[in-house]
Amino acid sequence: MSSTLERLRRLQGVRDRRASTEAARTSIPDHAPALAADGRAQRAPIETLEAGETIENSAGQCYLVTRRYPLHAIRGKTALGSVLQRDPEILAPLYPAYGLERCSDFRRAAFLDIESTGLGGGAGIYAFMVGVGTFEAEDRAADSLMFVVRQLFMRHPGEEPALLTVLADLLHSCESLVTFNGRSFDAPLLRGRYHYASRFLPAGVRAPPALNSAAAHLDLLPPARRLWRKRLDSCALSNLERAILNHLRTEADVPGSLIPQLYADYLRDGDGRQMQRVFYHNREDIVSMAALAERIYSAFAEPPAADSGSLQPLDLLNMARLQMELNRLDSAETLFRAALEQLTARAPLAESFDGLGQLLKRQRRWEEAVALWQQWLTTVRDADIRPYVELAKFCEWQSGDLAQAAMWTQWALHEQERSPAHARSPRSLAELRHRLARLQRKLRAGER
Repeated sequence: MSSTLERLRRLQGVRDRRASTEAARTSIPDHAPALAADGRAQRAPIETLEAGETIENSAGQCYLVTRRYPLHAIRGKTALGSVLQRDPEILAPLYPAYGLERCSDFRRAAFLDIESTGLGGGAGIYAFMVGVGTFEAEDRAADSLMFVVRQLFMRHPGEEPALLTVLADLLHSCESLVTFNGRSFDAPLLRGRYHYASRFLPAGVRAPPALNSAAAHLDLLPPARRLWRKRLDSCALSNLERAILNHLRTEADVPGSLIPQLYADYLRDGDGRQMQRVFYHNREDIVSMAALAERIYSAFAEPPAADSGSLQPLDLLNMARLQMELNRLDSAETLFRAALEQLTARAPLAESFDGLGQLLKRQRRWEEAVALWQQWLTTVRDADIRPYVELAKFCEWQSGDLAQAAMWTQWALHEQERSPAHARSPRSLAELRHRLARLQRKLRAGER
């Protein structure tokens, strides 16, 4: 990836429009647009607002803006380079469709985000901006590794073939993709654009392998939901930035829902000032994905960070469930017990008891499991029948105390019958009555 820019420049020439100072390359320029004679602000071309360069190739032209971030750059409280210490394969058992077992590390990953003219599919929806973030070494020096964000922009729809040609070269050497909801939206839309524009592309240019549906692709949205949906009202990237990364965007940002209209306005009047906000929005998304990937992977670290003050009780519960799915039972137990000490709300507290009980049951630690189920009964007072059922099963199949099994089943049936009508489960009632009848038959048979 270190020679990416050089390859792009060799695509039949480049007109360099880069600003002369580093400040113009690493921050949003604070341009005050000139005023016309009537006092209104004049239109500002995007090239004067976002320092970049026009890339020319056999398919035409598109605009490229590049920003570089050192690995120690902080997003909220997370250094961008921290994710390089993580093994992408850790999530492979939870998300087998992602193909993460083929990823060695994040050094050859492309963090990708697009801005489009709409949310649907089809020939009429364009990806007018494609942002790609990669970890690259500058000048082959080990200490010059940077996180480089390149944003390809088509200033009018006629520049799409050139954009797709540059993107194919940019992604050619990438081992995997990292996106946020990109498996459902970004990657399929780009595959479609390569298909629709195929007759306008140079010979040999097609969708790069990294965009294939079977390619290694980490979509951060599903694991983010599994970790934080119980605590957060929304798992939108902007909300995760605030709640998880402790990062606030500036007023230069723009809501994603407005972006298609802003691009339509730009095509009509050529004024780049609102489009500059779209560049900022896209760039922020990509940088935040690198930091969010680190936070997600830290939740799967071994041993878990159960004593971290930054973790909320609901986070501990979600992490415990995930560790259990990964068959890391010691880590899961640590997290379940930490959650039980901190949670107070009825539903998550019951879920913690249930999770820990299932873990102890799997390990056949019956004495501890029985004590836990009895603690559940006295701690969470509601119509939850699960601890009664577990105690009934233990008494019937492990200790052989059929009378106690019948007693716990009757308690469960009583709790279910006295619960509000909307909370009763006909299936649970039928199962409990069937269990009780079976136990009573066994008891009568034992008396003969």
